[in-house]
Amino acid sequence: MAKNCILVCVTPQHSCRHLIAFGQRLAEEQGADLRIVSVLPLRQSVAPDLAALESLNDYAREFGADMTVTFSDNAAASVCAMAQSCGACALLTGFPGKNSTHFLLDLHEQNPQIPLWMADSDGTAYMIGHAPHSEIQIVADGTFRIPLRDSF
Repeated sequence: MAKNCILVCVTPQHSCRHLIAFGQRLAEEQGADLRIVSVLPLRQSVAPDLAALESLNDYAREFGADMTVTFSDNAAASVCAMAQSCGACALLTGFPGKNSTHFLLDLHEQNPQIPLWMADSDGTAYMIGHAPHSEIQIVADGTFRIPLRDSF
């Protein structure tokens, strides 16, 4: 399948808007479509944060992007399946929190051929994998950094 999609992983938090905006920058740079996914644990299928999800969906639509919400106790496997079905050329997530699972490690191990970006709300993104052609700088820890021009 042709690779033609930037797949952005969000959680149901209004603060994830910066991920969608950065995903749009990557999509424009690479001539790819933008897709958003939120994988919630099965236990949240009864009462997800609908207001936050709707807000993110509305924001995604501003960029012409589709957003998918799915429920699974294996988020990495769900994202990997979606990445394959949409032909993802890059994955984008936020930075793991204090009590995070091994989602990022699992995601990268299951799709090592797809660059994995992690974007922070301060306008910095780090990438594991192949560097795209842009103003990326190598930082001391061997990751890549691209400053965002816009504030979110």
